[in-house]
Amino acid sequence: MIMLDTNIIYNFLFETKLTDIAESIIRKYYREGLVISIIIVNELLYVVGAKVAQEEYGIKGRYSFRKIVSKHGYPSKAMSMIKNFIKDFKVIIISDFQNYEELIETIKAYKLMPSDAQIAITCKYYRIKTIATFDEDFKRVPWLRVIP
Repeated sequence: MIMLDTNIIYNFLFETKLTDIAESIIRKYYREGLVISIIIVNELLYVVGAKVAQEEYGIKGRYSFRKIVSKHGYPSKAMSMIKNFIKDFKVIIISDFQNYEELIETIKAYKLMPSDAQIAITCKYYRIKTIATFDEDFKRVPWLRVIP
C-alpha cells in the first residue's frame, strides 16, 4: 500500500508543473493500493476548496475563503472532485493513529510539521512503508520510503 500525500492528489486534480509526475505515480501504484488518512482528507478539503473558490469567486487567501464558505457554503465542486478521485482510484481512507507522546516525539526527532508527523506515525502504525509526496521532509523519517 502507498500513502498519497495531499500534494500528489492536488497536483493530479489541478494542472501544475507537477501534474504529469503526480499522474504517473498514481497510475503506476494504483494496483498496489492507494491510501489516505483523515488528516489528508482534511488538508485536501481545504486546499481543493480554496482553489475552487479562487477559480469561481476570485478570492485570495484564507480569510476570503472562510467568507465565501460562510456566505455560499463549502464549494460542492471541490467535494465532488475529491469524492470522484477516491472512487475512481479505489483509495482507502484510514483513521489517523492518535498518540500525543509519539506525535510530539516525531515532530522533535525528525523536525516535522505537526500534520506531517501525524501522517508519518499513521504510516508507522499501519505498517505503510511508502509515501508518495513532493514534500522533502518525509525523507528524514527512517521508516518511510519516499516516491518520487
